[in-house]
Amino acid sequence: MKRLLAFGFGLLLLLLVEGFLHVLPAPDGSRLAAPEDTEAGFQPIMLRGNPYLLWELLPGERTMGEGQRVVVNSQGFRGPERGEKTRPRALALGDSSVYGAGVDQDQVFTAELEKQLPADFVNGAVPGYSTTQALNVLHTKALAYDPDLLIVATLWSDNNFDRFVDREVMATYAAWERSSAGTVHRALSWSRIYGWLSLTLDFAAHGVSARTVGWIRLDDPEAGKRRRVPIDDYAANLAGFCSTMAERGGGVVFVVLPNREDLKPTVDDPPWAPYRQVMRDTAAACKAPLVELPEAFQRSGGGLGSLFIDEMHPTAEGHRLMARTIADALKRVGWPQSPLLVTDPGGPVPTPEDPLDGVGIPVQDWQHDAQQPSRAAPPPPPPGR
Repeated sequence: MKRLLAFGFGLLLLLLVEGFLHVLPAPDGSRLAAPEDTEAGFQPIMLRGNPYLLWELLPGERTMGEGQRVVVNSQGFRGPERGEKTRPRALALGDSSVYGAGVDQDQVFTAELEKQLPADFVNGAVPGYSTTQALNVLHTKALAYDPDLLIVATLWSDNNFDRFVDREVMATYAAWERSSAGTVHRALSWSRIYGWLSLTLDFAAHGVSARTVGWIRLDDPEAGKRRRVPIDDYAANLAGFCSTMAERGGGVVFVVLPNREDLKPTVDDPPWAPYRQVMRDTAAACKAPLVELPEAFQRSGGGLGSLFIDEMHPTAEGHRLMARTIADALKRVGWPQSPLLVTDPGGPVPTPEDPLDGVGIPVQDWQHDAQQPSRAAPPPPPPGR
């Protein structure tokens, strides 16, 4: 009888704690971050694992770096909640350069575009995202926004060198999801007690590295060997954006991202050059507009410090230039007043041989900041942007 009473009391206590935690905001890694846990002025960027996306942004509002405000909506996208569509809607996909790392909420180019065109611009970019992740986020979450137009600006994560390939890690995650551990995790995912314990133990095990995502760690001798998305996969993913919007009666705009190297070249054959060419060829194949931001940044006459925070993250001025250039391209084709349609989805374009994949480049030539992703199942190796 005493054991039964003890069991009943313990169960009642658990239910009371569970109920109390459901009144509080959902578990959020930012509550476990210390103020000193910052890197490159952008951190802490709070992420959680997702077996289909590798990681995603945690909803909430927080202050980053030097006081920049970041608002992430309930779908895990930077920006406000989006209700029923009342006017044309565009969805931007990309990594931290598109997400707006280092700039305030109202300074991101998607916010600037809403000031220039009568349309909604949803920022679906996430730090570290490749085309593989962006295509998955489009089909798992973003199509619910019913976008009329995709702004595809995925480049740096795809061509980045690391010790893993996105599709291989996702296959590992998928296998984990089917395992007994994955089954238990899904069964307990409703519990706030489990959520808080899981998050706390994960942070204790992984420290700051469990909370952030960024460029590869160059102190790892095995890093920098493989492209995160091989160039054939990159071509197939870009073609996938065209075919998806062709089926939905929508359009695609491809955006070639800029970096400091475009303003002050130091090498003749940069490792991202073939990926840029694949994007250009894909835009031509599916008859989609192409926005050349490197040329726009060169023509602007702006200096390195005024346009870039670091190697490839635009400043607020850089985001304004991005918005003006993209807006001008959309106005030339009459969007949003006239629909932009993918009339010929084509297919993956022919790709050049990539002699660098599996070999990498000397790490001292490309010195980038380093972070790595939050948990989902077994965490993958440190990813790049």
